Amino acid sequence: MAITSLVLGILAFPAICFYWVPGLALGITAIVLGRISLGKIRNSNGYLGGHGLAQAGWVCGLIATLLAAGLFVLIVGLGALSFFSSNQSYVTPTP
Repeated sequence: MAITSLVLGILAFPAICFYWVPGLALGITAIVLGRISLGKIRNSNGYLGGHGLAQAGWVCGLIATLLAAGLFVLIVGLGALSFFSSNQSYVTPTP
């Protein structure tokens, strides 16, 4: 599960280029799997390894999720700015 978290966290970065949705989904999945595997590793009392892999997957997923969410806010903000700026009617004074 730790390796899966790391792989999904790494794959989330190029997936952000595809309209942010796949990057967000992979990032959230990497965060969840990383936290679950970190909990299992801590509860195993040293029987399970992969703490570094799980932590790296969790961090990569967190960064990719934040980047995808930021891209979403940027796209929505630019769309709203474009929409509201094009619908303004300008009154030209008559001489």
